[in-house]
Amino acid sequence: MITFSPAYTPTQMRHGAAFSARQYPRQAFANLIDPVLNIDWFEMSDPTFPPHPHAGFSAVTYLFADSPNGFVNRDSLGMVQDIRPGGLHWSRASRGLMHEEAPIPGAGPVNGLQIFINLPAASQGDPAAAFPVPAGMVKRSTSAGWDRRVAVDGTTLGEAVDALPSPVRIEEIALDGTTPYLLDIPGDWGGILIVLEGSVEIDGQTLSHTQAIGFAADHDDQVEIAPHAGPSRLAIISGAQLKQPVFSLGPLMLASAEALDEARRRVAALTL
Repeated sequence: MITFSPAYTPTQMRHGAAFSARQYPRQAFANLIDPVLNIDWFEMSDPTFPPHPHAGFSAVTYLFADSPNGFVNRDSLGMVQDIRPGGLHWSRASRGLMHEEAPIPGAGPVNGLQIFINLPAASQGDPAAAFPVPAGMVKRSTSAGWDRRVAVDGTTLGEAVDALPSPVRIEEIALDGTTPYLLDIPGDWGGILIVLEGSVEIDGQTLSHTQAIGFAADHDDQVEIAPHAGPSRLAIISGAQLKQPVFSLGPLMLASAEALDEARRRVAALTL
């Protein structure tokens, strides 16, 4: 059986003049979306956030293929990487990582999803790591009525890097409005579906632009996503449920209070 949350309409927040985001926190979906912690659907036109630490989870930046610009990501691992439209950057913070992302100078605003995905408690003490997934590594498939991009599938990022301790799927699906799409959900997985364009019907609910729904399956199952009044585009982020507590302090999210306190002390020494 698949359990669904009610449709959720996000709030719009701004941080300074150059950053705005629609926010999708796990608490809005009765934690059905585990292992997803939080998602921001953002637009950034200039550097906004100074270097800051993460620990205990993965911070994932997914840029839409039609984003006018890309990001430059730099971190305390010594990496400086461009994230171009249609690509993804996976930062597995684990023990702790300092990073900064900013639009490529002089090339316009950046549009995409900032996704926080929890890590198994046993992996939260691992060394930090970061992996780029260029647009050319994103798997694409088409069929009658739909086009699908999968940036992460199981424990594999794109088509090359097997780097995740727990299975996750990040996909973007365009529907032409003529044919329902059948979404496979493995057992003991949770996730979130966000309507990026148009509207769809799922579980008897109609979801319009920006709205989202959370889901969790207790065994392998399928759900039909039906077109509603024309073409639509969806982002679906899902993964194996971790079913563990989350202790948080800003951008530090760990599975115990003790681990959170240890991470807080570690990241205080990190620099770019």
